[in-house]
Amino acid sequence: MTTFVGRGNELNQACHLLGAVRLLTLIGPAGVGKTRLAQHVAAKAGSAFDDGVVFVELEALTDAGLLPQVAAAELGLRDVSVAPMPQLLSFLRNRSMLIVLDNCEHMAAACREFVNAVLETAPEVRVLATSRHVLGVSGEQLLPVRPLSVPKRAADTTDDAITLFTDRATCALPHFRLDDDNWDTVLGICSRLDGIPLAIELVVPWLRVLSTHDVLSRLDDTFTLITAEAAARPSRQQTLIAAVDWSYALCAPDEQILWARASVFSGGFTVEAVVQVCADERIPASAVLRLLGGLVDKSVLIRDEVDGVTRLRMLYTIRQYGLQLLAESGDERRIRGRHLDYMLQLAERCAGEWLGPNQVELAAVTRREHNNLRSALDFALGDPQRRIVGARLATALQFYWLDCGFIGEGRRWLDRVLELDDLPVHTRQNALWINSYAATALGELPTGRRLGEQAVAIARDTGDPLMMANALLAYGGSAFVGGELERGQEVYHQCVDHYAKAGVIDCQAILAHAALGMSAAFAGNHDRAVAAAEKAIELADAHGERWTRSYAHYAVAVATWKMGRTAEAARHAMTGIRIKDQFNDLLGLSLLVELMAWIAGSAGAMPQAAEVLGIASSLWRHTGGEVFLASDNWALPHRRCEQAARAALGDERYESIHARGAASAATVDDAVVQTLRVATDLAAAHAAAPTVLTSREIEVAELAAAGASNKEIAARLVISTRTAEKHLANILKKLGFTSRAQLAAWVADRRGAPNRQRGSTP
Repeated sequence: MTTFVGRGNELNQACHLLGAVRLLTLIGPAGVGKTRLAQHVAAKAGSAFDDGVVFVELEALTDAGLLPQVAAAELGLRDVSVAPMPQLLSFLRNRSMLIVLDNCEHMAAACREFVNAVLETAPEVRVLATSRHVLGVSGEQLLPVRPLSVPKRAADTTDDAITLFTDRATCALPHFRLDDDNWDTVLGICSRLDGIPLAIELVVPWLRVLSTHDVLSRLDDTFTLITAEAAARPSRQQTLIAAVDWSYALCAPDEQILWARASVFSGGFTVEAVVQVCADERIPASAVLRLLGGLVDKSVLIRDEVDGVTRLRMLYTIRQYGLQLLAESGDERRIRGRHLDYMLQLAERCAGEWLGPNQVELAAVTRREHNNLRSALDFALGDPQRRIVGARLATALQFYWLDCGFIGEGRRWLDRVLELDDLPVHTRQNALWINSYAATALGELPTGRRLGEQAVAIARDTGDPLMMANALLAYGGSAFVGGELERGQEVYHQCVDHYAKAGVIDCQAILAHAALGMSAAFAGNHDRAVAAAEKAIELADAHGERWTRSYAHYAVAVATWKMGRTAEAARHAMTGIRIKDQFNDLLGLSLLVELMAWIAGSAGAMPQAAEVLGIASSLWRHTGGEVFLASDNWALPHRRCEQAARAALGDERYESIHARGAASAATVDDAVVQTLRVATDLAAAHAAAPTVLTSREIEVAELAAAGASNKEIAARLVISTRTAEKHLANILKKLGFTSRAQLAAWVADRRGAPNRQRGSTP
């Protein structure tokens, strides 16, 4: 948002060094501009890396154990395990990439371990780190980042510090000019601040209310009051502390209090959030907006636009200063408790609204608050009086962990929850079944089964049908993924019955029907699979639900593929892919792309099968879900598809096409585009001869696809229910379909032809 001043020598030197060393650490004191320099170095050097640059921000991270999870998430590896390093290293092994680790000093040991592992495994990966301390990795090249240069005398050429001051002063006061009258004073200010960029950024906004002469005199007064403790620190560190102290002292008392309180937010906040957490009788809600504006004007807060939402944040140094003030005030635990309560309220609201048409928006809201959620969980689970609230928060985020691609991190938090010995029965049972589901999704089948059995035992003791339904959903997953297809169907059937007994229709209840459809499809019970999946689609459509609906389409796609109905299978797979692409559910997306390869192979389209197998291999590396290919459910079709393609194409051509497919899926978006292209061609090539529906039949088909019952169709079209039934029967006969689910996919495909945009939903 502001210009980049100076640093020409450091920028060129850093880019040169990155061409010669594997680890370059930009080292320097707080506030000196290491992060800003790293951003520009990465932008300039990024073209030298085939797989680009990934920026991993660590300032909001307090738990060093989450470093691999955060790095994996930034790399696009969403569904990674509790211990994600093996999967992360496997992903990086053949990559040409620059990883920027920003603000390493507070977890130097974890960064050292991470960087060592990456550099040893991935020869074409380089790391650019910013830190106040040396990381201590063998071969580490240090590049000191010093404060901006300040001229010795007023007669000297303007240096970077003066240029920065002038640039920022012009932003604060458009009519500000550096001239003979203020040159000496500006030089004095920059010299007093040792050319530290952050200190200059903090001081300049006061020119709106103070002259340059007043600023310099007040700085002199403040700097003479540096305590003995501060004086014992390195000179540049005490300079920055004094500059922050100075800025803090000039803030109004209410601004000072809000500065300290708002520092509990990690990764930024909205105005609504700070009102809920920080406002009280001392700072009324009506005053918060004015006070926030004052802190923005004084560069204590930075204003960002994220997905059209205004958010405020503090730089790391400013936030640490605020946290120290909050701790000294004795009010830290109360404010952190309010922050926790706000995060719990947000998570429970999103969870309550998850069954509905706003899932994508709710996922985005939760993603923006991810760092705040981590901070709240870390505080709560470490506080004896708030850990039950922390457990509620961890389980309330079930939709986020399981549906939005953070299964591995969810496992980590839920493991901590289950270590607590005084959990309420309902909370423990929730943590067990969610963790069981997550473990199974990550391929940890023995753990998933064990946790699921514990959840079932608690539900049996309580006699609660909803608790039993949730437990069976997780327990059935361990049977299904483990290849016990008959057992999986039996458990899922019981699960569906218990949701009905509980009178509950939520995403889990709909997923139970879809899961029954998937297990039946893999077992070869095609009619049961389509019926169960159609029921899931019907329930999902009634509530505008999308995420679970995609798994129902997956079930129908598997069933129709096994029945040899290529076009229909491809259409359902495409529908599932388009839905999954709106979420961060890369595991589900990988399953659908893998299925498209099987569909192509069964249809005799061997080049396309080889290509999509290559795309799928790239996606599997993203998700960490190769464990699914160890299960016979997926391993056998995968092996048959590959063998058939190799036999038809020959090993050399197969490998070439497979490699081309993998290369075309450098990003998830690329993988989706390429797979949909193949699927569209397959569906068109294997579609039945065009069958003309009458205009009335088209109306009936559209309504049926939207989930309307025969009675509702009759009412809308002012015909009898019997006539509506006859129309629907004729439509299915003409199209060669046997279910409404097939009809829904056909209508969706018809609406989108010929130029449906990727990512749209039917």
